[in-house]
Amino acid sequence: MATSDSSQAPWRTSTFDPQVGFRGYRGGRGWSSRGRGRPSPSTYIPRNGVDTNQELPPDRNLMDGLHPTPVKTLQRQARDPHDEDVKIENVEYIGSYSWTGCENPTVIVPGAPRQWLNRAAPYNVQPDIGIFFVDQNGYRMPKAPLVPLVAAVNKRSETSPDFYFDWSEVDFVTDRNALRKLLRWVRNEEGMKDFRIDLELAGEKTVLVNRWEAKTREVYNGRTYGYNFEKASTESAPGCHKGTGHHRIVSYDLNGLKMVVRFEVDACLPPTRSRKSIDDASIDEVSNLLEAVSLTSNTSSTSQTPYSLNIVNGGYEAKSATIMELTTRFEGRVAQFDWTDKFTQIYLSQTPHHVLAVHNRGRFSEIRRSKLSEFQELEGKLQPDMKALRKALDIVQQLVIEHGQRGRLTLVCRDGVLKVYERTSQDSSLPDHMMALFD
Repeated sequence: MATSDSSQAPWRTSTFDPQVGFRGYRGGRGWSSRGRGRPSPSTYIPRNGVDTNQELPPDRNLMDGLHPTPVKTLQRQARDPHDEDVKIENVEYIGSYSWTGCENPTVIVPGAPRQWLNRAAPYNVQPDIGIFFVDQNGYRMPKAPLVPLVAAVNKRSETSPDFYFDWSEVDFVTDRNALRKLLRWVRNEEGMKDFRIDLELAGEKTVLVNRWEAKTREVYNGRTYGYNFEKASTESAPGCHKGTGHHRIVSYDLNGLKMVVRFEVDACLPPTRSRKSIDDASIDEVSNLLEAVSLTSNTSSTSQTPYSLNIVNGGYEAKSATIMELTTRFEGRVAQFDWTDKFTQIYLSQTPHHVLAVHNRGRFSEIRRSKLSEFQELEGKLQPDMKALRKALDIVQQLVIEHGQRGRLTLVCRDGVLKVYERTSQDSSLPDHMMALFD
């Protein structure tokens, strides 16, 4: 479990200030899964008395805030079998956090994924009914979705004397989701959905890749079982009972590009040793801290900025070897399961474990577990696409560098054509304090 700076004791909570970073907070005492037939909805939003008829905001227009004339149209690069193979190497966990449902954006750092219960099949699961997140980072911090990523890594640097991260060496800061979208574009995937990705330059070379979704939440009406499968098959980690979704951040080398990649974690294998003596205390402590944050929400809301984020210390750093991706499929469609797309997802985040849960109307009869290392054949087949993705990233980085730190570029893919537009606003996705880290 992460420890706090002594200057913040006993509250072990901090608030991010756009000018000075993290400030100590003192006050009174005050779940996720993908692969269900849609590309990357995530965590369930707990609510009392689910109303599936609630009206959500209309979908955003793909061209919102963009100049109408593109500055460039990107071309898919020719495939060259002689290009060197693309490898993901030097993978390192650098930070993590769990969102909470507090009114003001609040995360538990390092947080922890939900823990896999390893239940024996068969068992029954209720259908998914309610509101679910498509992009929780975009929902909670719409103008600055990368802030919790940077904040979590910096917090680990503050609390771990043997860890230091140099942001100036990074080429891309991105969500796994953006890499998957670009990979679909380079392979010219049939039926590919339109997408948008916002870009910004930090320092001399770092490309900040901000996820953009037409909607950050959606209503499910009982036709799927994936979210409730996760809920029935996992339990909250100690100190994270009020978490609403866990995100993990890794760095790795992609043939010379230093990547920082954020992705949502469905579950993890529980720690092998008992943590009970720590867990009971951490649960009470984190609950009290979150209560204190909630009690101050109304009084502090007027001082909130797009970059404001409350940090509560709690959870534990899950080992990389324990991370799991959960997927559910109706038994009649298991034979058509797209293993290539699923492998791409776990490969780009180097998630070591995958679970495919097979059901018939919510009765789960089979749990198939596999490991990333078992997909060597698919990794070989993916090489032409990975080579094309690597070339596309070079082109994107050079384009962003050419437009400088005042440039605000956006990739828009419509009907398989990827164009580059300038945004009308000069707003930055990170505050000055964080942007300075990349210099």
